[in-house]
Amino acid sequence: MHIRIRSLRSRAGFTLSELMIVVTLLGIIGTALTSLLMKQQRFHAAVATMADARARMRDIATILPTDLRSISSAGQDILTYDLTSMQFRAFIGTSVLCKYATTTIIDLPPQNLVSKNVLTSWINPPVANDVAFVYDEGTEAGNADDSWKPYTISAVTSAADATWCPSTTVPQYATAADDGATRYRLTLASAPNQTQEPIGMPIRLTREVKYSVYQGADNQWYVGYQTCTPNATFGLAGTCGTREVLAGPVLPATTDASTSGLYFLYYDQAGNALTAAADRNKIARIDVGVRTTSGSLRGAGTAAIAGDSLKFTIGIRNRI
Repeated sequence: MHIRIRSLRSRAGFTLSELMIVVTLLGIIGTALTSLLMKQQRFHAAVATMADARARMRDIATILPTDLRSISSAGQDILTYDLTSMQFRAFIGTSVLCKYATTTIIDLPPQNLVSKNVLTSWINPPVANDVAFVYDEGTEAGNADDSWKPYTISAVTSAADATWCPSTTVPQYATAADDGATRYRLTLASAPNQTQEPIGMPIRLTREVKYSVYQGADNQWYVGYQTCTPNATFGLAGTCGTREVLAGPVLPATTDASTSGLYFLYYDQAGNALTAAADRNKIARIDVGVRTTSGSLRGAGTAAIAGDSLKFTIGIRNRI
């Protein structure tokens, strides 16, 4: 009798059912991990956006008050104003009239003098379309008829030229030791009266700017900053250029200060609210508020709106 012995081979690999189960489990785990990573990515992106918005809020809290504190409503520095925008002449620097190079070209002393005296100083260097206010002594003794005369700057040049504001000028604003220092020369659109605005007169340098809230191409709202070309008629608003983003996203602009992403509120010396265009020269105090939004922060199963806000009050000089 023959006995057939069937050899038993060791089993290798997986069955189709086992493979399907593994693939299904991997898919479930992969989907869960992908979902978690995407949530974390959105969360960190929202945190970064919020941090950026708050940094820009700090910029507003520094830049806007600096510009507003220097203006004079009585001097017609405020050109237009409403709840969500304001256009005005911001102070950017000061200097002294050192020399008349021609009837319309004036020289300023160097910023850095060997004597350490500061005769020329500015937040930003002057450029074309800025306005230089030159102190005018008038024709009467004393300061009863003194005033600041505005001159639009048509060109600005700089050079280490010792013939610009030279050390031989009387009175002397630079010395021979300052000959290598950089000097600035301003070309004015019209000629000052050299009799009433002689050498030695102080100069205030200003730039027309506009702050406003606007809707960007992405449908978000932002606080914008613009520089403007002065109007040929003094006291009227000029044409403003391209907006730069100063802060945002902010809440949309509305006609209500309690909800608008940016608002300006104006008051006279007695605390009365001002809104009429004819009252711009009476403004003594300005309240400014900004409300940002960074959307929703989601993490650990919770959601929160990551907005922020600030409010500050500026007293206008010579009005309080």
